[in-house]
Amino acid sequence: MTLRAVQRRIGITQDALAQNLTERFIFGDEAIAGMMPSARILAEEYGVSRLFLREVLAGLQRQGLIETVPGKGVYVRKPNMLSAARNVHATIRQSSATARDLIEARGNLEEQCAALAAQRATAQDIEQMELALKAFDDATSLVPRAQADIAFHSLVAKGTHNPVLQIMFGSITTLAFDTMLRSLSDPEIFKVGAPLHHTILRAIKNRDDIAAKRAMSKHIHLAEKSYKSDLDRELREIAERIVKDVLQSNLTIDEILDSALQNYEVELKRK
Repeated sequence: MTLRAVQRRIGITQDALAQNLTERFIFGDEAIAGMMPSARILAEEYGVSRLFLREVLAGLQRQGLIETVPGKGVYVRKPNMLSAARNVHATIRQSSATARDLIEARGNLEEQCAALAAQRATAQDIEQMELALKAFDDATSLVPRAQADIAFHSLVAKGTHNPVLQIMFGSITTLAFDTMLRSLSDPEIFKVGAPLHHTILRAIKNRDDIAAKRAMSKHIHLAEKSYKSDLDRELREIAERIVKDVLQSNLTIDEILDSALQNYEVELKRK
């Protein structure tokens, strides 16, 4: 029995269908630079309703992976750095990756970013980091503070002037933002972690790559304490809880995140 036959028999979730379509038509062997099969054909092939399929396609369009042209059909967009980054994020979310895995990955990546930013950041890069930290310090509520937090870390990655590192960090910004929301909502972690931003920036300004790397390591690994018993839980489960219990907003995390990065003109190969 083929995979799609099994899917028709047991049903398929919207997330699974989105991932399947992405891998098949955008990044997989059937990748095309033109129009996708009609909604009728795809709905029949996967054994889902057209309404179900339209909701999945709407999600792919929000990610910039496809474009719907009224009266014509659905067209696949040529993959760019943004779509690639978000595909990585979607893949991680659907995997069994845990909070511990994310913190370990962030530590390795962001420590290197901090060290290289200390060597390469321009005066303009540093000025943008200072603006992000001022917004962080001035924020009076969780969401604006978290927006400034992710902007600062994104600007550090930008300061490396290494496009590969920027793409790598861009691919985990949403997951990192989830972590920040949790850490910033913990008064004890916030009290210890917030001042480390200034330690990181000071090391970058002083061109001290060793100190920058050390400060970033300490800052990232503080997040382990905020997760406590959730450290080995899957990221997708934790993220759903964060959105419900911590964020308490009508906006999605992606919308809040994109707004934060646009405020500081941080591309990180996301747009």
